[in-house]
Amino acid sequence: MTDSRIHLIDADTEQIFPAAPQGAVQLSSAANGWRGILVEHHCIPSMEMSEHYVQGHRLIVHIGKPIEYEWRDDSRWRSKVLQPGAFCLQSHGEINLPRWHDTFEFLAIALDPAFLAHSFQDMGLSGAIRFQVRRAAFDPVITQFARRFKTEIESGSYCGALYGESLAIAFSLHLLERHSQHPKSISQPKGKLTSIQLWELIELIHINLSDELSLSDLAAHLNLSPFHFARLFKSSLGLSPHQYVLQNRIERAKKLISGSTSSGLSLADIAVQVGFYDQTHFGKAFKRVVGVSPKGFSRQVS
Repeated sequence: MTDSRIHLIDADTEQIFPAAPQGAVQLSSAANGWRGILVEHHCIPSMEMSEHYVQGHRLIVHIGKPIEYEWRDDSRWRSKVLQPGAFCLQSHGEINLPRWHDTFEFLAIALDPAFLAHSFQDMGLSGAIRFQVRRAAFDPVITQFARRFKTEIESGSYCGALYGESLAIAFSLHLLERHSQHPKSISQPKGKLTSIQLWELIELIHINLSDELSLSDLAAHLNLSPFHFARLFKSSLGLSPHQYVLQNRIERAKKLISGSTSSGLSLADIAVQVGFYDQTHFGKAFKRVVGVSPKGFSRQVS
């Protein structure tokens, strides 16, 4: 367990405090290097929170048993029963005063407003992004994203920060199109990257393959928003940026494993050289792509 990295602001004292009490965070994406988004699995006993402002665009997606959820609206309390998969949504800076009377288990998702504005900066959005307030609403796409986020943090994010950032942008796009205060369909970028742009990007990726690559940094290299860049990249190569990077890391690892007898490199050394956090992340990703573990592949080629 870890302390919550999602923060709230007390409405009376203006002090920042964690969104969950100590010991209530079961899982967190905080250590995975994801940009612009925090995802935490909370399991919180019965409580009434102090009145607070939401820091970052905030969702909770209920994953436990049905529970009565109450919140103060002006001078009166309102109540709804949260069923599994139901979500609540508030925009950055909005006020909240909730309570519940049983153990509340949910995924807490916080989106950085600056990340959202940057990711879609060339998509014709005007003004500050705001979302409609939702209480105990249902959206199957949000439910699917919640499952993917939970699976990824449970696995230790072996697909890497680039995948987490890509998921965050796809999730944000859905929120903008379906739940913003002014919902609208965001036009998909058309066309492809030029041959020179592709050559520069491929060189950049291969030179930095052992580093933690960021979608934002790759997009900035071409002066594009991350959303625009990701769509053009996939149109050009048929793979998303994180798929391309993962594929090339595994290919480099296969070559290093094949030559490890002469080089003396261990699998742990190879994992670091191709950009994985550790040998466990490396092993999971390698088996997912190749179909056998690194040790199994090593035996095949020896």
